[in-house]
Amino acid sequence: MDDFYIDGRGSSEFGARLLASYSVGGASLERTRVRPAAGMRFVPAGSRVGLKQLSLPVHVFGQSPRDAQQKKSALDAALLADPVELALPDGFLYTASCDEIGEVTEYSQDGCILAGSYKLSGFRHGPLETVCLPAGGGRIWVKGTAPDMECRITCTAGALSTSYLMAGILWVTVSAGDVLCLDGIHRIVTRNGENALNQCDLTRWPLLAPGENILTAPDALTVEYYPIYL
Repeated sequence: MDDFYIDGRGSSEFGARLLASYSVGGASLERTRVRPAAGMRFVPAGSRVGLKQLSLPVHVFGQSPRDAQQKKSALDAALLADPVELALPDGFLYTASCDEIGEVTEYSQDGCILAGSYKLSGFRHGPLETVCLPAGGGRIWVKGTAPDMECRITCTAGALSTSYLMAGILWVTVSAGDVLCLDGIHRIVTRNGENALNQCDLTRWPLLAPGENILTAPDALTVEYYPIYL
């Protein structure tokens, strides 16, 4: 039985069981306000949503003390990948980074069961969503509750153009059949699979907001994103 998954690998691969006392904290929040010299009415000046704190207590089971130690070591190594994709019993996915590996103790007298814990920072999200828009673009209804969500936008140019406006980003000298990709998830810009950051006027990565968004381009668009939940 698998209680959780690390990059698609079930916890049973490591002989691990996640304890019911695991926890996912709330997202941190940073807000800036401008207050007047007199009076109480402030002006909002920006905000930033931070990461959640995850606490994962586990028991690791082995056939022998050595086997238990080896499985615990393999679990440590899997969680040290940066970042990792976790699937937890709450039904959500988490992109996270390990901050701390807790002390290991022998839970059983024979040393075949080890107790340990991990602390991670990350964000909660759902599986990848893919939406196709017709030529000219249109409205897309975005899931999630985070104020800003990274996305990947792909478009195949239908004709030669020296000024191709795609989702508000201007490309120069685009040929018919060129596959253009603005990948805000992995922070890359490509044209036919090759780096093309210097072929457009990108100054900030495209972001989606919860609810209705409008994206335009001369040709059909494919939009991919992970709905992120606070």
